[in-house]
Amino acid sequence: MIPALERLKGKLIVSSQAMNPRSPLARPDILAMMAEAAGLGGAGGYRVDGPEVVRELRARTALPIIGIAKDRRTGFDVYITTTVADVEALCDAGADIVACQATMGSRPGESFGELAAAAHARGAAVMADISTLEEATIAAEQGADVIATTMVGYTPATKGAVRPPFDFVGRLVAALKVPVIVEGGVWTPEHVAQSFTAGAFAVVSGSAVTAPDLITSHLLSAL
Repeated sequence: MIPALERLKGKLIVSSQAMNPRSPLARPDILAMMAEAAGLGGAGGYRVDGPEVVRELRARTALPIIGIAKDRRTGFDVYITTTVADVEALCDAGADIVACQATMGSRPGESFGELAAAAHARGAAVMADISTLEEATIAAEQGADVIATTMVGYTPATKGAVRPPFDFVGRLVAALKVPVIVEGGVWTPEHVAQSFTAGAFAVVSGSAVTAPDLITSHLLSAL
């Protein structure tokens, strides 16, 4: 197992991204600082969007960084790290692991297998963001070092699925030889504990930690 991935075993990974395009936090230095601050609370690694944020954060931490590059091009279903150029840019900026979407659907760039090969050529591990067991199995066959439940609920096949998908995690763990990371819908300590009970290798939480707008909406939803 690639050392950076091994270091994430049993850890909480914090995703620092500006989910709302209007967010005033959508600056590489601010996103990197929010991630760094999460480290004070015990985060074992980070997931961030874009080479600029990876580079900024790399200068601030020695913890593992998962890098992605979102590319929401009209007419394509896949949008998380879709080209070899993006993979290489993330690796060159300091990402230890590159996460690529491995769901079914149209792609604007190279195949998942080609993206995985490009990351491995740079010495990085590859995380496959999937939504189904079939996608996970294919991604593992094509070079994924770790599988993440990131896309559960975001694809036609999983629309309306409960997140975090604890039962699904158990099925993935039983079927795959590569580790499984729970990502998506992790908002409470209980979610983290249940994820590990289900067999997760690590857990990612983003909005519950680094998205003040979504945290505020979540709190107000009780009124």
